[in-house]
Amino acid sequence: MLRRLLGTLVLCLAFLPQLHAQKRPIAFEDLWKVQRLGKPSIAPDGSWVAVEVSSFVLEDNSSTSQIWILSTDGKTQKQLTSFAGKNSGPIWSPDGKWIAFTSKRTGDIAQIHVISPQGGEAKQVSKLPMAMSGLKWAPDSQSIFCLVNTWADTPDDASYTKKEKAKKDDKVQAYVIDDAMYRVWDSWIADGKRPVVYRVDLASGKHTNVFAHTKRTLPATGADASSYDISPDGKEICFTSETTKEIGTDFNTDLYTMSLVKASEPKNITSDNPGNDMNPLYVTDRLIAFQRQTTKFFYADRIRIMHGGGSEFRERTGSLDRSCGVLQIVRARDIWPGHLLFEVEDMGYHRIYVSTVDEKHSGYATKGFSDTSPVMANGIVSMLRASFDIPAQVWVLDGTVERRIDKFNDDLTAQWDLGPTKNVTYKGADGDDVQMWIVYPPQFDPKKKYPFVMFVHGGPHNGIATDFHYRWNFHLLASKGYVVACPNFHGSSGFGQKFTDSITGDMATKPFIDVMKATDYMVNEPYIDKTKLAAVGASYGGYMMAWLNGHTDRFAAMVCHAGVYNWHSMMASDYVRSRERPLGAMPWGDLTLIDKQTPQRFAANFKTPTLVTHGEKDYRVPVSQGFEYYNTLRIKGVPSRLVYFPDENHWILKAQNAKLWTGEVFGWLEKYIGVGPK
Repeated sequence: MLRRLLGTLVLCLAFLPQLHAQKRPIAFEDLWKVQRLGKPSIAPDGSWVAVEVSSFVLEDNSSTSQIWILSTDGKTQKQLTSFAGKNSGPIWSPDGKWIAFTSKRTGDIAQIHVISPQGGEAKQVSKLPMAMSGLKWAPDSQSIFCLVNTWADTPDDASYTKKEKAKKDDKVQAYVIDDAMYRVWDSWIADGKRPVVYRVDLASGKHTNVFAHTKRTLPATGADASSYDISPDGKEICFTSETTKEIGTDFNTDLYTMSLVKASEPKNITSDNPGNDMNPLYVTDRLIAFQRQTTKFFYADRIRIMHGGGSEFRERTGSLDRSCGVLQIVRARDIWPGHLLFEVEDMGYHRIYVSTVDEKHSGYATKGFSDTSPVMANGIVSMLRASFDIPAQVWVLDGTVERRIDKFNDDLTAQWDLGPTKNVTYKGADGDDVQMWIVYPPQFDPKKKYPFVMFVHGGPHNGIATDFHYRWNFHLLASKGYVVACPNFHGSSGFGQKFTDSITGDMATKPFIDVMKATDYMVNEPYIDKTKLAAVGASYGGYMMAWLNGHTDRFAAMVCHAGVYNWHSMMASDYVRSRERPLGAMPWGDLTLIDKQTPQRFAANFKTPTLVTHGEKDYRVPVSQGFEYYNTLRIKGVPSRLVYFPDENHWILKAQNAKLWTGEVFGWLEKYIGVGPK
């Protein structure tokens, strides 16, 4: 018997290298094999979680999504829908009998459907002439609210359909514009359509425009389900609406309440604040929690959680020097009554924060991962958990027990051979601590010399948290044999208000110092090949590529995607008014100050070979920015290449476009810094 056991042990040990050999570096195609998960919805009794699971076909840019339900004990996963299309945004009804979602099952317009969690055929509820989004159930489970885009002068379906057809058939498709803001992100809003809330009866499918008797709409700049909420008794709605006379020249969203049982004018309950108030959530029938921006035009302001009734609102996150998002209330029937749950970005992580309404007890409930989209029922929190190493998974927090309840991507991720990830801190500008992520290639050997890629994130008021990214995936970059580093430089969020606001009026200097000191940190490591350094970045990171090009020749190559090149010509952006605060002035207000922060003014110094990529539908950083930068490089004789996407916005989203883009990025890096260690 002992001899047999020893023989088995020897066989197992011999097989271990083969098991390891079966693993492989992550590949571009893997990003499109990952089943991507939507925001969870939890059953009222906390026993099940519904989630949208999206699958992609790389070859034809197509995708499908299905609704799954997962038991919170982790024992059962069940596919609920099978329609070969998109079944999106599942929302559990308060009585637990139905799951609502949207799907194009009967035409080109997505409609509201409901399905029993026990299975069976889905039932179409709505028959709207326009697409909807942002579903929310009425507390009595007898109707569903949603967002639609419509015109103020089309109060019924017939008038909407007539106007829509007339505009489509019109031989003239020009816009005559009198507004300061006429396009947002990748869409035009100059046609006058604005988002409002509709109510759809579950039994009859009859729909009504809740805002029809008012002059109010939700914000035209990006309304979603968090833009409104329904009181627990179903008698009132609270919603976010823009109060400025002309969006684009000013921005100031406020919260309005309005009766749902009788016709009444909406009441502004946050007129005291000149900044944005948004994302309301009823705690009780009269108590509302919401997010407040107190520094006008500072989009990275430390967003506060406020609550109160009438005009008496009190801050509930005064001691938390972080921005808060994605509110979730724990109702009285739950184990933790009167608590608020919300996401907090904290020092390179997304964490779930729990606080009593009176803020006597509060603190982080999770750590060490990217935990987002919390929802809670009956004492159980469901959330999405991810990291650089793992795509989003569904987890539950049951008291002090954390439990994973899905297995969607296990077979795929088990194949990956990923290098280690390291979280370090170094001294940056002004001697401040700067956090940085380092991702190493598979089979990393510190005795060898590796090419190095510096990643500069966008924003600038974002922070890179440990998350699984589908555009700039650090492990994919590292798979070619690069050591990749990403500093959360001055201006990054998640490190306190002072750190985030430290670059206001000078958008480049401190981040530049931080990037250079991060480069020093890395080249001092014995495993970095000091002759093979590259830098890549998008949006603000693209801005920093042009800035670096004008201020250092330390890098052998750069990749600039959707980067700001000239603050003067950024007047063509969708957001113009909001540029004044971060820059310190409008272009005509202080030319010296704007020039000081504009990469174009340092073009005489450009030497570094640069790949420039940009999308035509990018209205945040208009494509002319990329053209200006590329033209300058070519005229100066700097090695450069332009990759232009006529059908993409600020991001490269289509699978085949992403494949081309990734190939161009890797090809450029390989040309100038090679691949793999030596």
